[in-house]
Amino acid sequence: MGNCATCDDPNQYESRNELKPARKVPDNQENSNVKPKSQQSSQLVQHIRSDLKTLTSMLAICNSFTLEALNRVGPYQYDDPTEDIFALPYSGVLEIETNVYYEGQWKNGMRQGRGKQHWADGSVYEGYFAKDMANGKGRLIHADGDVYIGEWLNDKAHGKGTYFHKDGASYVGEWFEDKQHGFGLEKWADGAMYEGDYDMGLKHGIGTFTWSDGSTYTGEFALNNIHGKGVYKWADFREYTGDWKDNKMDGNGIFTWKDGRKYKGQYFDDKKHGFGEFFWPDGRMYKGFWKDGQQHGKGVYRGSNGIEREGEWEDGKKIRWLDE
Repeated sequence: MGNCATCDDPNQYESRNELKPARKVPDNQENSNVKPKSQQSSQLVQHIRSDLKTLTSMLAICNSFTLEALNRVGPYQYDDPTEDIFALPYSGVLEIETNVYYEGQWKNGMRQGRGKQHWADGSVYEGYFAKDMANGKGRLIHADGDVYIGEWLNDKAHGKGTYFHKDGASYVGEWFEDKQHGFGLEKWADGAMYEGDYDMGLKHGIGTFTWSDGSTYTGEFALNNIHGKGVYKWADFREYTGDWKDNKMDGNGIFTWKDGRKYKGQYFDDKKHGFGEFFWPDGRMYKGFWKDGQQHGKGVYRGSNGIEREGEWEDGKKIRWLDE
């Protein structure tokens, strides 16, 4: 009843590993691996070698997904340049590694300033470089059509940025070393969304999740799950306020229904379990023990006439009145 299926199936933010051909990371976390440089790159371009192959134009290595993404997002928009950017030398297209092409500015034999880099799989980065790595603002279009636009630090998405999935999902917020970290807003194509805290790629902290049917949860998350204290509101106006554990009601809470019914008490594994009180809108009340969502054990029942009797229940059925 309180399960958070969407939270159990995190959307992955796959990105580029050291700016070489993209690899999907099967870590089941909502993260981005946006690392724009191979480990050998700094050695290969410590100086602009004479045997680097200069091309007259960037090779048409974009695939259908990256071409579609380029048409969707348009040309990359640089911010206002500083004077030192204009002073940096600019090269035409160079093949700096096998099937890896760079066009842009250099300093002391390293990529520095504005530049664009293409890979054989069709992905392309355009933005700022410093010390031979992506630093500052830039955009990476993946071979599968996903797009990251934002801030970079030493080849990693770091700071503020936006990730667009080709299926319509998106994340806008803070990043730390390629992972969603800090505050962010995530949306899915079906209308679901999460706004709140992230910790190293996972929903963790305080946030609000809204499902496509209008149901909402506001409260604590831990490791991508509803966990802690929070309020869940269903589209049919049911509402639970209380403790959660691994996406399930667990602990103490209050559950209310649109017709006026109310339960106040203990839960275990998403069910009434332990001691609790149940109120009906016509004045009836049961106060006693529950098991697996049903009255079980001793309790006190008050009828609509106000008369109270103590009895014993088993699996939701009254066995006997204790005064008889």
